Amino acid sequence: MTPFWQNITIAIVSALGSGGFVSLVQFFVTRHDKAKEKEDEEQSETSKMILALGHDKIAYLTRKFIRRGGITQTEMANLAGLYAPYRAMGGNGDGKAGYEACEKLPIIADDEADRRDIEIKRKEYEL
Repeated sequence: MTPFWQNITIAIVSALGSGGFVSLVQFFVTRHDKAKEKEDEEQSETSKMILALGHDKIAYLTRKFIRRGGITQTEMANLAGLYAPYRAMGGNGDGKAGYEACEKLPIIADDEADRRDIEIKRKEYEL
């Protein structure tokens, strides 16, 4: 090997082995880790919000159906579609209790559901 290439090789090996290069690699790894942590934190908060919204919607619907005393086939399918991912995300027992209560309700026709809803509103607003 010629002295020129020997010097280049020594310079490259010295640069790779020096603390400066290691510090540079460590900087990039740390920056990547911080960005990943922030992304994970944002996803966690988003998941919590979605779970809370699912809980609110399930609680609202189940109270409505239980109060009405019946549920339509379409409403039951919609409720099941909301409940499955809510449960999979770790939803609490409130949603489960409401869902199971709705499973026991009689299936009613859409027009009967509308009639019962109107009757409930009339009683609420004293009409």
